[in-house]
Amino acid sequence: MKRSPILFFLFVGIIAVTASGTITLGQRYPLGIMPSALIKVENSSGKYFVTLVKGDSELVVFDTSFRPLTIFDSMKNDGINDLIYRDGKLYCFGFYSGRVIVVDVSGHPSKWKKIDEIPTSSRLITGSFIDGKVGMLTNDFEFLLLDISRREIIKRQKLPVIALSIAEDSEFFFVSLFHNYNLLTNSHETEKGLLVFDEWGNLIKEADIGKRPSYILLGGEKIFLVSYVEENLKILSKSDLTEITSVQLGKYPNFPVIHNGKIWIALTGEDQIMTVDLATYRTQKFDLMGRGPMKVVHNGDRIYVLETITGTLEVLDSRGNTIEYVELDGYPVDIVFSGKEAAVLLQEDWQTGKNTGALLVLKTN
Repeated sequence: MKRSPILFFLFVGIIAVTASGTITLGQRYPLGIMPSALIKVENSSGKYFVTLVKGDSELVVFDTSFRPLTIFDSMKNDGINDLIYRDGKLYCFGFYSGRVIVVDVSGHPSKWKKIDEIPTSSRLITGSFIDGKVGMLTNDFEFLLLDISRREIIKRQKLPVIALSIAEDSEFFFVSLFHNYNLLTNSHETEKGLLVFDEWGNLIKEADIGKRPSYILLGGEKIFLVSYVEENLKILSKSDLTEITSVQLGKYPNFPVIHNGKIWIALTGEDQIMTVDLATYRTQKFDLMGRGPMKVVHNGDRIYVLETITGTLEVLDSRGNTIEYVELDGYPVDIVFSGKEAAVLLQEDWQTGKNTGALLVLKTN
């Protein structure tokens, strides 16, 4: 681990273009190639925010004021594609190396260290935990179940196509088959698009749910599946995978989240966000000033929308009215909050030519 002088960048004292003038652009910290989501880590030493820079296969760690503390760069040859924080450890999934890298993050970031490297012989995409076992999706058309303590793969299931989405409850892994386009038939269909595995990796249920289910959410006894291709939300019974109802969405639905009894979805192709009431299934759409909304995040009574075409952050009140519009000059993919500060992760920093990303700190009055 080391500190990088490039992270301690110039302070940018620019007032954002807003309706009420309550957000100020703060420091802009350059990152490497393709930074992904921000993860919060809390331990006995404090609270920290970590971003995976995929292109460089390194972790950049920030404090609660979003000041950079260190870079963890000892996994450069692994090609880390995703990571999960759990019980004082980061589990990092190596795409190039096929290893699960376990990092002890229980203390101050200066003391974080690798404590295990578990080989799988597969190119790992992502994973999900149940009781010390991690179900993983691979680029080799597989579902793998790894027992972490025994360092042993206890089940290896071949899939018909690549899967990118996985969710879990206390008993089951839910896997949707994302890349299911058939060149021979010019179709997105697969025979079964949703697979359910038990905690030991056995396939116990499967369902035909149509074209390219892209996102999985779980709530109570229901499964919520958003299809990017069919542009709909399908709600299934978790017990037998029967369809309860289907809700038509809009063009290019992305990154659904459940908040206060509703599913919130960014309609990237319509420059709107949308809600689906989970009790009544009624829908409501909200128009935006910016273009290309990708993600909706709630904080307090405010709704924050990351917009990728205009490179903006739009802030709405609880009724869906735009109250601020902030120009970020980059391609935003995530936002986190800490007190009166927030940080937006830019996968592309347009000030540096779009090849690298940045963390942009926002200060609220």
